[in-house]
Amino acid sequence: MIKPYGNILVDQIISNINKFNVEKKKIINLNDNEFINLINISLGYYSPLNRFCNFNDYKNIINFNKIDNNIKWTIPILLTIKNNKTLYKKNKFYALEYKRKIVGIIEAESFFKIDKKKYNKIVFGTNSKYHPGVKQINKIKNNFIGGKVYLLSSSIIKDKYFYKPYESRKSFYFSDFTVFSTRNICHLGHEYIHRRIINDKNKLLVSVIVSEKNKYKIEHIENTYNLLKKQKLYKKIKLIKIFLPSLFAGPKEAYLQAIIFQNLGLKKFFIGRDHAGVNNFYKKDESQKFLEKKSSLKIEIFKTKEPIICLKCSIIGFRNEKFCKNDKNTCKFNSIDGKFIKRQILLRNFKLLKNYLNAEIIKYFKNKTKIF
Repeated sequence: MIKPYGNILVDQIISNINKFNVEKKKIINLNDNEFINLINISLGYYSPLNRFCNFNDYKNIINFNKIDNNIKWTIPILLTIKNNKTLYKKNKFYALEYKRKIVGIIEAESFFKIDKKKYNKIVFGTNSKYHPGVKQINKIKNNFIGGKVYLLSSSIIKDKYFYKPYESRKSFYFSDFTVFSTRNICHLGHEYIHRRIINDKNKLLVSVIVSEKNKYKIEHIENTYNLLKKQKLYKKIKLIKIFLPSLFAGPKEAYLQAIIFQNLGLKKFFIGRDHAGVNNFYKKDESQKFLEKKSSLKIEIFKTKEPIICLKCSIIGFRNEKFCKNDKNTCKFNSIDGKFIKRQILLRNFKLLKNYLNAEIIKYFKNKTKIF
């Protein structure tokens, strides 16, 4: 089986906080993203990272794209202090609270501020006020705490599609699968990619990414993929969930996803032509090129061209590949755009969607009112 990223699999779960000398009156509150990051650090998704980034980690990532032992790392995993930072001291344990419940602890290693303009330029490639990641960073308080964290076992997510890295590795469950990650429902462009993955003698695993800003209700993504399992192409697919903040970091976010899937024990990772893209801030194949560069990854990268549809022939194929029956000059080609599909579902323009969605999925959404 493929080794975890950096050859270390983190597992920092505790049953209670009693054996730690925790400063109980000085609690650090977590927002949604920070709670997800606590889970991902403690369960080993972000291995070998075992902490919210301290100041040395932060400097190494921003200046060199690296953490300990020269391991490539692309995005600092940060924890903000929302109240007076002078209340906290190094080498002390503090409780972490989420939605009025203690969910874990942190051992404080450093307290620091960041240069937000430099952060934005390095991580997002821009300081544009229109970039959602830039907006997100500029909005948060510029007081950060770094240190090793532990998650209370009672706070582990309970979901039949959620697998912990040490469990999936122990069972060799995903060792020969190719993973396709998505925040979207399956459209016919995805289906064409899935067919290519399966035709190349790969087993297909679909990973639904759950965050606070999903494009659809998660139940609709799950349900529509389960509907597809009735069809021959999808009979043997597996479905999982990973929880990941909306980072809006394009290629650097795609790299973090690759780390997660390697830590789960997966063999190959499909990178789309606009993977983790944000409007027009990144080139269409930027994530693919970024992951092909020298890195610490062992997971294989599987990629294709962009799937497009010929509206005249009603045939889907990859851009720059000949797939139409008719003369190319008389055909009309369209990208298969998730935003366009979402808009048409909202407008209930289902006739138009027959070129873009499986008939079973169209039928499913015809019977739904709350979609997003």
